[in-house]
Order: sequence, then structure tokens, then C-alpha cells
Amino acid sequence: MFRQLKPLILSSLIALSVFGAPAIADDDRLFINLTSDEMNRAAMAIGFGHKVLTKRKIPVTIFLNVAGVRLADKNIPQHSHVSGKTPQQMLSGFMKDGGTVIVCPMCMKNVGGMTSNDLIDGVKVGGPDVTWPVLFADDTTVLSY
Repeated sequence: MFRQLKPLILSSLIALSVFGAPAIADDDRLFINLTSDEMNRAAMAIGFGHKVLTKRKIPVTIFLNVAGVRLADKNIPQHSHVSGKTPQQMLSGFMKDGGTVIVCPMCMKNVGGMTSNDLIDGVKVGGPDVTWPVLFADDTTVLSY
């Protein structure tokens, strides 16, 4: 099977080297759906989104839902990732550089009655008027962690 894929892989690499990576449209955006508060998954999602935001200059929104809402709860002590930062510090840096973080209001209630007063600065509480415009915008890519 690898023999059959070898020409395809080789031709793809040649095309990328000749023509470059696909161009980014002016209205491209990334929506990251983060459902977990597990350290490595959260760090990967936030780190990837932050790089896309700063290096590729694409607007990025991180949507925290299910257990992921705990990442934005300033009352929950957090451990540092191998990067030396906590997920809250990563989220704050992401927002400082222009990223958007939205939390699911129903999920906040479901994980122990979180309110907007529990959120780190800059995080928005979601809802149809906040979440849907960025999720359903044209040329939005959705990535889930």
C-alpha cells in the first residue's frame, strides 16, 4: 500500500515546494472547541490556536465547554505545563494577543455552578449572539480537542 501512496506523497511534496502552502483568505478563521480540562490537551489546543493567531494572522476563537470551562475558573488552582505556564496564563496570553475565549454558560452551571464572576479577565460567556456568529461565519475551520 505504501508503494501506491509513495507517488502521491512525492507529488504533493513537490507541489508544495513549487507552489508553496495554500494561501490564507482574508476571511479565514479558526474555531477551537475545547471540551477537556486535561493539561496536555488544553495546552495543545491553546498553544496551537495562539500560534495560528500570531504567526498566520488568522482570527482564532477558543470555545470552552463541557469540562473545559474549568480552565477559565480563577478559583481553581492550576498546575504548570512543561512550558512553565498554567492553562489560565496561556489563555490570558492568547487573549492579550487578540484571541477570543468563549465559555458555554450551561456547562458552567453543570460543573459546579460557575458564574461569570468566576472567570478570568477577558473571557466571554457564550450564547447565540456571542458564539454563533464566530462558529457559523463563512470560511471558519473548526478544530476539536
